[in-house]
Amino acid sequence: MKSSSSKFLFTVLVVTLVCAALQMLWNQQAPEHYRLQNGYVLLAIFSVSITLIHLFLVSSAKGEPQAFVRKYMASTVFKFMFYILLLIVLLLFSSDNKTILILHYLFYYAVFTVLEVGFLYVELQKMKK
Repeated sequence: MKSSSSKFLFTVLVVTLVCAALQMLWNQQAPEHYRLQNGYVLLAIFSVSITLIHLFLVSSAKGEPQAFVRKYMASTVFKFMFYILLLIVLLLFSSDNKTILILHYLFYYAVFTVLEVGFLYVELQKMKK
């Protein structure tokens, strides 16, 4: 169990570093109007939130299956509401290009959601056996 958590944390770290490198490349290569200065904050929030949620869900999967389903649904709803609130706050208070902000947000959301769900699925399959 400990090795799967460390594997997940290592993968999140690698994906975060790759995304940070892509963000840096984007900010260097894109025209001034398309640069996103808040991209690193967005990236940090996504990586920390999926790490915390994944560790919470893996620890709650050890108990009763019905309790896990309730916790999974609740965490998904709260995560989605938090992400929408984050997007609204960034759109209201950021001076960056709004279209580019939304595109980066959707990219990070897709990457980290696939990562979280994939690792959670594999972990649940291991617990099933």
